[in-house]
Amino acid sequence: MKASCSMFSQVLKLFPRLEFEQLVKETGAEYRAKGLSSWSQFVALLFCQLGRAHSLREIEGAEELRRQAGALGD
Repeated sequence: MKASCSMFSQVLKLFPRLEFEQLVKETGAEYRAKGLSSWSQFVALLFCQLGRAHSLREIEGAEELRRQAGALGD
């Protein structure tokens, strides 16, 4: 079976995750954060931007995303 790489995955490769997480750590951006990590939030917002959504509610699966964020904050 041949593996395929989605276009969204290819776009994400333009943003080095380790460098992103290092910057988050250096700036303290996740200090006292609840819910999604900075990387997860970035991926969700990038997906919305590329999908030309006006809000997260327009994206299929947004309800699941909010439910997971709520579970993480408990």
